[in-house]
Order: sequence, then C-alpha cells, then structure tokens
Amino acid sequence: MLRLTKTLIAFAWFSLVLKLVTMSLPYYPEAIEQITLADKLVHFILFGALFYLLTDAVLKKDFSKWRWAVYPSLIFSVLFAFFTEYLQLYIPSRTSSLFDTSAGLAGIAFFGWLVRKRIRSASAAVEANTTNIKKSGVKPELNKPKLLLHICCIGCGAFVSQSLKDEFKITLFYYNPNIFPVEEYEKRLEETRRIAKKFRLPLLAGEYDHKKWLKKIKGLEKEPEKGKRCLVCYRDRLTMAARTAKEKGDDFFTSTLTVSPHKDAKAINAIGRKLEKKYKVKFYEADFKKNDGFKKSCALSRELDLYRQDYCGCEFSREKQPPKKGRVVSEKPLVKTSAGKTSGKIKPAKPLINNT
Repeated sequence: MLRLTKTLIAFAWFSLVLKLVTMSLPYYPEAIEQITLADKLVHFILFGALFYLLTDAVLKKDFSKWRWAVYPSLIFSVLFAFFTEYLQLYIPSRTSSLFDTSAGLAGIAFFGWLVRKRIRSASAAVEANTTNIKKSGVKPELNKPKLLLHICCIGCGAFVSQSLKDEFKITLFYYNPNIFPVEEYEKRLEETRRIAKKFRLPLLAGEYDHKKWLKKIKGLEKEPEKGKRCLVCYRDRLTMAARTAKEKGDDFFTSTLTVSPHKDAKAINAIGRKLEKKYKVKFYEADFKKNDGFKKSCALSRELDLYRQDYCGCEFSREKQPPKKGRVVSEKPLVKTSAGKTSGKIKPAKPLINNT
C-alpha cells in the first residue's frame, strides 16, 4: 500500500511539472528576457523533487538493489528536463532556455545528493546491525524471504523450521480442523506454542471448526489413507495457508505434511502449485521425508521431549490405528479455541506468539 501511495505521489508530481513547464503564459517580452531567480528556483525544485520522488517510489525498504531505483530515475529526470525545454519552442509565449535546463539539472544533482546521503546512512545502519549480529552469533534475518509454514504438528514443524531457518524468515501456521478429539488438538497446539517460544518463531493459529471439516469430507469417511478424503483435507489446509500468506504479505508458503510417510507428497505439491497461481504467493515445493527427513524429525522430537501422536489427526485415521499412550501435555486447554463452532465462517488467523 505504501509503495502504491509513493507511486501515485510521484505520478502526480510528474503531471504537475509537465503542466507548469508547458502551459501557455501571457506575453511580456521584457519579462521573458529577464532571467529571474524565482523562475530558476522553480525549475530547480520541480525537477529535483521529481527525481527524488521517482527514486523513493522504486526503492525497497532495505535499500537493496538501490542502483535499479536511482539510475533509471536519474536518466528519466534528465531527459525529461531537456524534453520539456524543447517542447517550449512550440508553445506560444514560451521560449526554450538553457538557464532553465541548467536550473533543473542543478536541482536533480542536489536531490541526488540527498538520495545518496540517505542510502549511505541506511547502508551504515545495516552494516552496524550486521556486525552486531555476527558478534552475537545470530544469523541476520535481513533480506530473507518470508515463508508461512503450515504445521500439522510440532514434531514435523520443529524439523522443517530448523531445516529452512537459514533460507527463510519463518512464521508457523497451525491450522488443523481435521484433528479429533479437541483434547488432541489442544495437546498439539500447546506443544507448538512451547517450541515456537523456544525457537523464537512467530506463531499464528486458524480457527478450529471440526464440524465444518466433517461436512467437507462427507461421503468420504471410508476412504483409505492417501485417498480422496485426504486430498480434500490437504486442499483445505493448504488453501488457508495460501490465503493467510497472501494477507500477511509473505513471499512463500508451504506445509510440513510431506514429512509423514503416510502423506502423498506428489498430490500435496500439485495442490500447492495450483494455489500459487490462484493467490499469487510462491509455493515452496518439497518432499521433506526425503533424505531420512521423517527419521530426523522423530530424533529431534525425542531430543526436545515432544508429544508425538501416533495417528494423523482425524477420527477415521484414529479408528484404523488406536492411539497408544503418549506423554500427557495438559489435562486442560491452555489456549482458547472455537472448537465445535458451526457458523461456517473461518476467522482470520490470529497471532498466538510473536517472538520477532
């Protein structure tokens, strides 16, 4: 939104400059021949500010690739200054003046100096911040693309987030309305909160509405694992992840679902690619179970003493594999959810932890 505002301001200023330097004026020969300081000052400000606003509209927040903003804006502003003076040869009561052009170029040079000073100041701040980060032993987050990581459980989430932490700035997204019963949902969410805090990762959670999920898979209750019911479930969770990533302004989204050997990575990635086109957010395609990913996630879970469930989450997968006794995390829910809601409306994801 800020980029759009800056672009509109730059365009409005460009229109103003074009209007002022090409409009026909009353004919006063003695005034036209006289070179006034005010007239040159106007040209100085018009073209200098134009260059500054164009550059500001294109510059990124972190000032990376600043040359792609400065040089095109500089070339355009200089050519525009010459072009408008040339146009004045054909406008009644206007005359082309090298003094006007020189004043415009001087303005561009002055505002260019301001831009250069601003970039140098930002670069110095970034360099100082990078030095402090290196001394602290923490890897810099600057310039990392943002990734929304949908997690089905923190056992998979811990492994994948640690695998991708050097490549992305990660936000965990817990959205699993398929999980049954609600106590199981709460256990997994509580563990997710604990590890999100440990790894200093932001955490978002979507609404838990198991009744609505049951309506989505109605008629598919008898489907086997990796069957049509699972496809509906994959699509539901990945869709919410893509929507949330779009709303947050993240660069990528992906899911830990492919860690499990019981999940169809090919189908999950195919759904992700379709959602990428629909929501205009890049899908990070992966099969996290490869290279012993599942074994590594289990090893990390044991190391972190995580609660690790022995069924996917829904009652249908639970029926086929009766759950064993796992580590009890809590007898009472520690977070509020909207379990059992039948409104049919999915609330926007809300932050549970913000460790950024």
